[in-house]
Amino acid sequence: MQSLDHRQGGFTLIELMVVTVIISIMAALVVMNIGGIDQRKAMQAREALILDLKRIQREAVDQSLVVALVPQWNGDQFRYTFQKYNDLTRPEQTLGSNNNRQPSTWVEMPEFSARELPAKVSFQIESSDYSFENATNADLMNNNAPKLIWLGNGEVKPVTIQMYYEQKAIGDLIQIDYLGKIDAGA
Repeated sequence: MQSLDHRQGGFTLIELMVVTVIISIMAALVVMNIGGIDQRKAMQAREALILDLKRIQREAVDQSLVVALVPQWNGDQFRYTFQKYNDLTRPEQTLGSNNNRQPSTWVEMPEFSARELPAKVSFQIESSDYSFENATNADLMNNNAPKLIWLGNGEVKPVTIQMYYEQKAIGDLIQIDYLGKIDAGA
């Protein structure tokens, strides 16, 4: 009679399947997390933009400044700045008795440094339909003017802003109405 003492070594099929499933789940989590880091940075940039919009709104009203959000594309990097409007055509700002009136200009606000967005992150500003019936300053209301302007009296040129990551929309639309209310969604 042969004895059944010798054991066979190795793993069962179920043990191999469990290990394979665990390894595949771990690999999927790592792959998703790598892409998720950039997505989180994009969402953080969106939140920073919203905070900047609220801050500049308060600043414009407090100091009666006309301020604009100016997006800039520098090669592969997207950034934005805030610029204030210097109305050089007003008589109280002209020097001396000569009436050489220079065109009005937009100048960067030194107290608000330019913000660089993470790589592959950008945003687009779309003007909303609203008519400023009594507006007479073409520098602020024409098509060449910045799309988002705080007028210093609490009013704003209404816009919607959409953030993009790799040309795909992220987050809800940021809507700013003519009274300056910022609705950033949920």
